[in-house]
Amino acid sequence: VCLCILVSALAGAAGSLFLRTLIDDYITPLVGRSDPDFAPLLRAILIMAGIYAAGVLAAFAQSRMMIVVSQDTQKRIRDDMFAAMQRLPLSYFDSHQHGDVMSRFTNDTDTLRQMLSQGVPQMLSSLATISVVFFAMLHVSLPLTGLVLVVVALALYASRVISRKSGGYFKEQQKTLGDVNGYVEEMMNGQKVVKVFSREEATLERFGALNQSLFDSAANANKYANILMPLMINMGNIQFVLVAVVGGVIAVTHPHTLTLGAIASFLQLSRSFSMPVNQVSQQFNSVIQALAGAERIF
Repeated sequence: VCLCILVSALAGAAGSLFLRTLIDDYITPLVGRSDPDFAPLLRAILIMAGIYAAGVLAAFAQSRMMIVVSQDTQKRIRDDMFAAMQRLPLSYFDSHQHGDVMSRFTNDTDTLRQMLSQGVPQMLSSLATISVVFFAMLHVSLPLTGLVLVVVALALYASRVISRKSGGYFKEQQKTLGDVNGYVEEMMNGQKVVKVFSREEATLERFGALNQSLFDSAANANKYANILMPLMINMGNIQFVLVAVVGGVIAVTHPHTLTLGAIASFLQLSRSFSMPVNQVSQQFNSVIQALAGAERIF
């Protein structure tokens, strides 16, 4: 999986760098020609397509492998949990709601599976892409790379503040979800007792309170989580505009240091650099949620 992630990252960076060669060496010389020869341009486009195709195949292979790994891990965890449950004393089941225990087998293990199948590979892929693209940007333009780093640093600071806010609520969400499941399971088994003693209203009131707690924690967790991605996307858009403006100024004032192809290539690289940063920030929430579930599992 790590090898496929690296190939995919290298292919993405190589494709963006090749864009400069494509524009400066194959497209620009054809402008204004009365008898342009498009054969070299076609070969260059095919090479570029081959580079991106290698990245797509590597990403597909990585995704398929992680599906198998995550499902197998979830199966093993559930097997271990069930085996551990058989060794627990009777007092454990007297002091823990059955629905809450069941929630650990379902909801908590599923959040862990989602992190393994999506969160961890996405973070590894993003980190690999960030590393490869960073050196590619340095190769194209040092001043523009510095500009990108300033904007990304501001975005990461905002992401850190928001992730801290949502982390506590995600942990509370997993706990209250277990409480709701436990209460529902308890009431389903004891519905005859509820009817006999006319406890319907009290039962409804208790469930309403538990359900409200789940709503509050889930709403707050997702409120902060959903703020993060729009914020990061807009920071990326601001970065794109700044790079285009500053790059254009450098190209006009110092045409020998930055060509049209280099600007186009760097714009593509900067977008490839900011997108993984956005993805890493977004995956923080799934990792935090999965860790909250893992704490309940273990």
